[in-house]
Amino acid sequence: MIGSRPRQFPQARKARSSVVAIIRPSVSAAWVKGIVELLGALGLEPLALLEDAGLPLDELDDADGRFDSDAVSALWTLAAQQSGHPHLGLALDGAARPACFGVVLHVMMSCPDLDAALRRMVRYMPIVSSAATVALAHDSQGCGLTLALGDGAPPERYDFALLMIANLCRWMTGRALRPQSLELAHARPPNLLPYLAAFGCPCHFGARRYRLCFSAADLGLALMTGNPLLTELHERFANERLARLGDARTTRRVRELVLACLADGEPGRGDVARALCMSERTLHRRLQDEGTSYVQLVDAVRREQAAHYLDQTSLCFTEISYRLGFANQGTLFRACKRWFNASPGRYRERHRVALDGRD
Repeated sequence: MIGSRPRQFPQARKARSSVVAIIRPSVSAAWVKGIVELLGALGLEPLALLEDAGLPLDELDDADGRFDSDAVSALWTLAAQQSGHPHLGLALDGAARPACFGVVLHVMMSCPDLDAALRRMVRYMPIVSSAATVALAHDSQGCGLTLALGDGAPPERYDFALLMIANLCRWMTGRALRPQSLELAHARPPNLLPYLAAFGCPCHFGARRYRLCFSAADLGLALMTGNPLLTELHERFANERLARLGDARTTRRVRELVLACLADGEPGRGDVARALCMSERTLHRRLQDEGTSYVQLVDAVRREQAAHYLDQTSLCFTEISYRLGFANQGTLFRACKRWFNASPGRYRERHRVALDGRD
């Protein structure tokens, strides 16, 4: 079990978190760029808001960039506070931003009709946001599209996402499509007009869920861009992207887990594999495909953290050993010899001299 070693340093203690919770839901850079464009159009300073929310600016123009979902919620909250806009998530009005859906857009566009496109969106939504759970429920009247964004997502974030989906449906069909109804879990606002103008349908507040309902006639609408010859190609790209999200992130996810658990003792390979919902063999294979191994990752995390801790002269070597998950100082000394070709004391002294030389 992860974390069986007794704790000896109160200042090193931190709340024990489940390793599963470390694998945090994320949102694509393409989607966040859509938010940034909206905030900029409203006269806000989106880059400053990104920084305040703890979102990395350098990920914004990375096609494979991902942003922490909780930080995206924080971005919406900060933007709402700063703008004072009563319906910030609806501010894009009728504007369609199809590029926000990234590669998922191309899969949807090549579908023959709206129903098929929505089914593809459900399948590939993790590419846009692994925080979003989208479900379709069909009946004789049409279908309901339910959206869940996890705990703590502010109303503005739901408004924006649902309107983005509605506007995308309008854009793909070339019709002024009006959903049958809209259900929103947040409280009824004093002014309903922005919702009625944006969605063009009855809006029900204080509901149990967030849901858009489409009629059977709407679901059967042909897409102007439908092309069965391209469907297979676009789905192949989307499937490859899903695979990259699962596989290429394994190294980062393992590093996050190891870093979070080191102070409780080195996490076992099996514990980490279970936290990632995979077998040890799968974990080994994915890390191998990414050019590394579990042992190498643990060692690399320890080395980076050791350099960081040794730079802090307030930390004694015993405490550093504890924080790195080592049983004793002797293990730390041997590791430093291997990593830095120096003892912890010698490494610290060299760093101090180097800093003095810059002054």
